[in-house]
Amino acid sequence: MLCSLLAVLLGAFLGGAQTIHQWPAFRVQLVGSPLSLQCTVKGVSSPNLYWYRQAAEGSLQALFFSIGVGQVDPEGPQNLSASRPQDDQFILSSPKLLLSDSGFYLCAWSLTLSWVGQRTVQKPHPSGVLPTPSTQELSGGCL
Repeated sequence: MLCSLLAVLLGAFLGGAQTIHQWPAFRVQLVGSPLSLQCTVKGVSSPNLYWYRQAAEGSLQALFFSIGVGQVDPEGPQNLSASRPQDDQFILSSPKLLLSDSGFYLCAWSLTLSWVGQRTVQKPHPSGVLPTPSTQELSGGCL
């Protein structure tokens, strides 16, 4: 009985349409120009948000993660920064792109589950150890 109730509750919680959008989807930028990429997640509250970059040779690099508004792991390439002005928005930016910034940029999200009383069950990921995103949680574009 408890398993059935849990399955129904999880189905109701996770059954809504969660979407992630990255804007612009595709962009070609000149070296030395500024950059701003926006990631927006809908249909989920308080998600953990991530920025990744896939280099030309195929390696996937974790750039930034955020566990909430105004909370961004500052570890990332020196000329790139990230901000989380709203719960559903994560922005990647650079005042001046370098040739080494070339790649395919991916925004991803994961759930933060909470008990009644807002105690977090899922702990934030330690710096540099980010989960590998699934295809349902990704939005990406080339730079």
